[in-house]
Amino acid sequence: MNITKVLIVGGYGTVGSQIAKILHDRHPTLELLLGGRSTGKSLPFTSGRLKPFLLDISKSDPLAHAPDDLTLIISAVNDPDDTLLLAAVRRQIPLIDVTRWTERFTRSIERLKNENIGSPVILASGWMGGTVALLASIHTASLQDVQIHLHALYSLQDKAGPDSTDYMNRMTIPFAVTTPTGVKEVTPLSDPLPVTFPNGYHAKCYRLDTPDHMTLVKAQNVTAADFRIAFDNKLSTFALVSLVKSRIWNLLSKSTRQKILYNPGAGSPHHVVIQLNGRNQHGMNVKRQIEITDPKGQTHLTALGAAIFAQPIIRQNENSTVTPGILFPEDFGHFEMTADDILQFYRSEGVQIVIHDETKKSRTV
Repeated sequence: MNITKVLIVGGYGTVGSQIAKILHDRHPTLELLLGGRSTGKSLPFTSGRLKPFLLDISKSDPLAHAPDDLTLIISAVNDPDDTLLLAAVRRQIPLIDVTRWTERFTRSIERLKNENIGSPVILASGWMGGTVALLASIHTASLQDVQIHLHALYSLQDKAGPDSTDYMNRMTIPFAVTTPTGVKEVTPLSDPLPVTFPNGYHAKCYRLDTPDHMTLVKAQNVTAADFRIAFDNKLSTFALVSLVKSRIWNLLSKSTRQKILYNPGAGSPHHVVIQLNGRNQHGMNVKRQIEITDPKGQTHLTALGAAIFAQPIIRQNENSTVTPGILFPEDFGHFEMTADDILQFYRSEGVQIVIHDETKKSRTV
């Protein structure tokens, strides 16, 4: 029996441990190394195929003592100086990363231009490990002139790691989005839109800077993309919006900001609404809404995002290898996954996905 080794950096954390469990249960020949800076931690679950691995991402070469036969590295912890990213690329080990917010995301891509990339580098740092962008993409593939609007309901009671609030320092920094009339600059927590989520919760959703609105518009058939968020407590949403608009947010210490946004609970379902507007092959206007609910919450959906991109790499000895180079969740064609494969994967893990379609003839003006 051939053993395949996968290193999960941050494997003891909230997301990393769930990635480990999903991959462990799906692949009986997989050996999982859980990377962390401390020794003596308890493993998240019991298995002879689960091993601790001492690794410090702050070192210039975090993989200096890594095994030579690693099939894949999954990063579920912040890599602020790209040390892990560069170490993996220079060893030509496939890497999946689910942690980079937009500024770090673009900086890492720029840095990789000077590297010889001989293995896949999957930057799945969009919302929930790239899950939302992936599901948006498979439902826009047959359309033209598509506008994509992503809306997430953030649960204040869900399980979360401290890295989940890494975006808090960017709450007052403008960012660019692509619209049907061109690129424009917007500010976080602006331009609210009302959305009703699958659980019936109705709230205003506000702009947030995520990599999704950058990567989705790379497709030729997509003319616009944006991302908005609401919290499942309207008072909390109102308070945060007020703090940011008044610029008081800038005056608060990092620890105070984290106390406001980081109060993890025992767990709560996560809800996402994707709204698509485009034209089909007959020129008819199509409005499509994809409603996503993960009963196990935000961190589980993020873990699934990492796990789905790991599938073809783990199985690469049986099939052709995944394309080397920088890949985004929307590049699912390179992973030899069909839309049915993707939907079946998520549904088999308990994620509820409902699609509503409305098609109308185009008006002639």
